[in-house]
Amino acid sequence: MAELFAEVVIMGTALNKGLHYSIPSRLAAKVQPGSRVSVELGKRKAAGIVLCVGDSLPELPDTIRIRPIRDTIDEAPAMPPDLLKLCRWVSEYYFYPLGQVLDLVIPFGWSEPVGPAPNGPGLKLVRLVDCQAGESLKSEKSKEIVRLLRLAGGTALLRDLRKLCKNPDYSLKKLIRDGVIAVEESKARPGADTPASSKAGTASPLLCKGGQGGFSNLWALELTEDQGAALDQTAPFMDNPSFQPFVLYGVTGSGKTEIYLRLVEKAVQCGNGSLVLVPEIGISAQMESIFRERFGAGLAVWHSALPERERKRAWADIRSGRKKIVLGARSAVFMPVQDLKLIIVDEEHDTSYKQEDHLRYNARDVALMRGKIAGAPVVMGSATPSIQTVHGCAEKRYRSILLPSRVMNKPLPEFEVVDMKREGGGQGIFSFKLREAVGETIRSGRQALLFLNRRGYGKYYVCNACGQALQCASCSVTLTYHKKDDRLRCHYCGWDTPLPERCPVCAHAALFPHGFGTEKVEKEVKRLFPDARVVRMDRDTINSQDRLLSALDAVRSGKADVLLGTQMVAKGHDFPNITLVGIINADAGLQAPDFRAGEVLVQLLIQVAGRAGRGEQPGRVILQTYNPSHFTIESALKLDYDGFCREELMSRKILQYPPFTRLLKMLVTSPVEQSARDGARLLAVVCREKADRFRNTGRSVAVLGPSPAAYVKLRNRFRQHLFIKTWTSSDMQSFIDCVLESIKGDPSFRSVQITVDRDPATEM
Repeated sequence: MAELFAEVVIMGTALNKGLHYSIPSRLAAKVQPGSRVSVELGKRKAAGIVLCVGDSLPELPDTIRIRPIRDTIDEAPAMPPDLLKLCRWVSEYYFYPLGQVLDLVIPFGWSEPVGPAPNGPGLKLVRLVDCQAGESLKSEKSKEIVRLLRLAGGTALLRDLRKLCKNPDYSLKKLIRDGVIAVEESKARPGADTPASSKAGTASPLLCKGGQGGFSNLWALELTEDQGAALDQTAPFMDNPSFQPFVLYGVTGSGKTEIYLRLVEKAVQCGNGSLVLVPEIGISAQMESIFRERFGAGLAVWHSALPERERKRAWADIRSGRKKIVLGARSAVFMPVQDLKLIIVDEEHDTSYKQEDHLRYNARDVALMRGKIAGAPVVMGSATPSIQTVHGCAEKRYRSILLPSRVMNKPLPEFEVVDMKREGGGQGIFSFKLREAVGETIRSGRQALLFLNRRGYGKYYVCNACGQALQCASCSVTLTYHKKDDRLRCHYCGWDTPLPERCPVCAHAALFPHGFGTEKVEKEVKRLFPDARVVRMDRDTINSQDRLLSALDAVRSGKADVLLGTQMVAKGHDFPNITLVGIINADAGLQAPDFRAGEVLVQLLIQVAGRAGRGEQPGRVILQTYNPSHFTIESALKLDYDGFCREELMSRKILQYPPFTRLLKMLVTSPVEQSARDGARLLAVVCREKADRFRNTGRSVAVLGPSPAAYVKLRNRFRQHLFIKTWTSSDMQSFIDCVLESIKGDPSFRSVQITVDRDPATEM
């Protein structure tokens, strides 16, 4: 037998290329592309991922000694082929070391095996014996257990049942005693009942709602004509899976989620895997309940708030194929889903899909590439698609599917604008119209949502003597006052300090608050409406998954009259009893130093307005602004997102901004201000020199800057940036590769850190 060799990328290192190792004969059958292996690196042990296996080596210097692989870490390859190929693309596209990409994709210890989840002691199977008797029981907990068993087709693991139903044991004993259900030892590994059969068209009972392995009950809900047409358009790419990007462009409340569910059901019928992405954990909580209702224990959930033990179990279930439906936030795009043939990106426009540190990837764009590699359709849904996506539809790169009306023809909310300049100025929070509307809504037994994208009590403190605003000691950012703690806090690095009695600059006792945040709005609501039950959702109040679920439950169950929050409440949620949305300061973010500021604002305003009137009663939106005639505000008032996109695309074409060009930010930081400036200037010289050479070959490159970043200091590091603009993606790839290669190892850059941010979401 010929000797075999493997190219291995060492995890966690800055290496972009693999190192070569021989494969011992005892490991020949186990070492495959995607396998995690233990190797020697110098004098230490290391873990790596096998990129490829072959019977020959490339030409290497005679001094290099080929060492053998020590062992495999997992029983089966840790990464499926499509995911391994995706990681190589991500490393190249985002200019990030492959070893560190792989380290992020497998989020556990390098040498720690992550195999099948163990059975654990006392694993039980719960079987449904007499459903009618169960339904006659009065206990709500008993009814819930029976309902979950029916969703699972009559049989479920006790472990999974305990996940879905809190403290079920007492009710289980009563159901067993009454002969409603039976519990027996499981003779199979956990999940043996759960994954879909490898045969196309056969579905697991745990994935079926009907209880007989069929989907007839799931498809009983009548679709709108537009929903039916949407499914018809995607059907060919589901029956014979192949890559095709779709844009599900539907107004708020048009039924996009039901289409997602139907598509996933179709994938399950065919024995294929599905990946559903949502931008934030807050949205994933609601989506999880919807998907759990439909798919039971066949669903795996992935996000950063999961405890480590649950993350390991979920990862093992996904990798083994026991669970082929994955719902998660941004990082779920890297989950090792088996037989992946459907990808859904909900709220595709959301900037939360962009990672802003370390590997600065955009999960939406990565999802598109993963679909291309896996041969899977990618459905991107939004009521306000990104300008980039709208342009992609115009160029026929994406297929657009329109849902122009709400389900059951419910009307869109009516907008009313309040010009706050006519309200007497000052620091007033509520206009007369909004105050009256909130009171009327509460008295009628309905709910109101108040939106302000600024947390804290006072926005900032300014000295009226010298004009100096109180700033963070580590960042060039004003501090926000939080009354509950009586402290000033930086929302970037977390540093806080007591409110000083005197100005630290001029020593005058002339510090006064300016502006307001959600904490102050909450106090004002309680003053105006003493009996109102208020739920506040922002990063100060929602700091755990339990608090998030508790807040959402309070609103849905009618235990709250007013929901107050930041952008956390603006999208994805469905609260049928909310009939009034009050946008307290629609101008926030309008003057941000970013060419996307208008796009982000109009998306946010239309999304939050869409929370109103999703139930039986019509919705009403009151928007408070100091700029009622601003184009962005007018577009939101008319709910005319198409018109906004047309104007915005014309403007960007004239100015040669994305999507008509490609943009990349190079951020230079240092704890020493002068070093950051010098490093940025020197980097700009290198870039301009390379740009001149590129132009001589007929390729266009523009170098903009350097200049101080919008926040010139963050976390005790001074920041300078410059932007690179090209007219094709391939030119950007070639140019930055050339620049990075030329400065590699250059001692002139030792005192600075250079971060490459391709397709930046902000210019901060």
